[in-house]
Amino acid sequence: MEYGETTAIIANPRPSSTKLPPAVLLPPLVLSYPDLPIIYLTPGKLLITDQPTIVSTILGSCVALCLHNEKLQVGAICHGMLPRQTKQPMAGHFPYLDTAVAHMFKTMSNRFGLAPSELTVKLFGGASVLQTAITGANGLAIGRQNISAALEALARLGLTPVVQKTGGAEGYKIFFNTGTGEVFVRHIPPSIAKNFAKTIKEKAAH
Repeated sequence: MEYGETTAIIANPRPSSTKLPPAVLLPPLVLSYPDLPIIYLTPGKLLITDQPTIVSTILGSCVALCLHNEKLQVGAICHGMLPRQTKQPMAGHFPYLDTAVAHMFKTMSNRFGLAPSELTVKLFGGASVLQTAITGANGLAIGRQNISAALEALARLGLTPVVQKTGGAEGYKIFFNTGTGEVFVRHIPPSIAKNFAKTIKEKAAH
C-alpha cells in the first residue's frame, strides 16, 4: 500500500513492513501487535486504510490528525506541515492542513460511507520547537497556526478531538494503530525536534 495518492491510500494490499529497531526501543503499542506492518509517514503525506497497520511519524511544529472508526476498523492519519494552502502541492502530497483534513473526511465518506460523527478524532503536535528569544518567531507561529487550522477544520464538521496533545516546546514521536485507534506518544529530545522542524521549514520554502 502506498500512501499520499488518493487512488492508492485506499488500496487493499498491506503496506510493506519496515525493518524493526531493537525491541527495547519499541513502545508497548508496537510490541502488542508484532504481526502488523509498520510504516513511517513522512511530512506532507497521509494514509487512509482498512488494513490494520502501525503508522509512526515524528512531529515538531507539524500536526498529525488521527481518525478512526471502531466498527469498520478504518483508520486515517495525516502529517500536516502548514496551516493553509498557499500554492498547488505536488501530486499525492498534502502539506496543508486545511486541504489535507478535508480530503481525509471526503475520502472516508466516499470509500467507506462514514460520516464525521462516526469517527474518533485525536490530534498531536504543533510544538514551538523553533522558538527563539524573539516573540512570534516562525516556529512558534507555525506550530500554533497548525493547531488552529486543524481545530477549525474539525469545527466545521462539528467535531472536537477526544485526545489532544499539542503545543509546548517538545516534539513527539507517535505510533498509531489504524485498526484499533490506539495512539502511543513518546516525547523526543528538543534538539532532535528542532533539527527536524528546521528541515521541514526548508522543504516548505521550496
